Amino acid sequence: MINTRKGTRMKIEFDVQENSPDKINGIQERLEATREKMEIEAIAFIEATKIFTSEWIQREIEMATFSSGSVSHSENLKFELKNLDESNLNLKELCIKVSDIVETYLNLDDYWIHRNTMFQSDISRDYIVFKKEKIRKELTSSIRRILGCATEIFWELEEGEPENKAWVKELGRRKYACFLRFSDEMTASLNHYFELLEELFTLNHEIKDEILRMEGQKV
Repeated sequence: MINTRKGTRMKIEFDVQENSPDKINGIQERLEATREKMEIEAIAFIEATKIFTSEWIQREIEMATFSSGSVSHSENLKFELKNLDESNLNLKELCIKVSDIVETYLNLDDYWIHRNTMFQSDISRDYIVFKKEKIRKELTSSIRRILGCATEIFWELEEGEPENKAWVKELGRRKYACFLRFSDEMTASLNHYFELLEELFTLNHEIKDEILRMEGQKV
């Protein structure tokens, strides 16, 4: 009986060791599939930001147009409004210009950790929590600049700058400084991206553990 159990145990260990490369390949396939899903969510966030920015500028134009008529005697808030035809032409080009601005500020590998194929397998969960918060803050800061850059394309101030506490100057451009709430679509994409980041983290550790187990068996 003892020999039989020993032989069975040895056979199980041998089978596990033999199948370990297949297991690692399976985990790797799941990891790459997760990366692909994360890329989809990153692009979805960028596209949602383009819509968010376009709608923001539309509101800026409407508010500025309204303000120019209601506070025409104010020297602190003067907008040089374009004529109707020229304004309509700019609105038609809005999507293209906004798209370029958003791509410039958001479609960067530094923001999207899944694009780094050398994702470290020994990073801690605390780092993932830190990274998610850092990404959210950096994206928010970039979107503040996007709103400033995009708005300046369509509006030229007649004299000086408006007395508007929502804007500050940074790198020579306006930057939105007040509370900024992402659209529901942006929030959903980013939250799903972070869920997938957790999955990526787990899969990387599974591969690391499997490799260490194989190396231990070889010794």
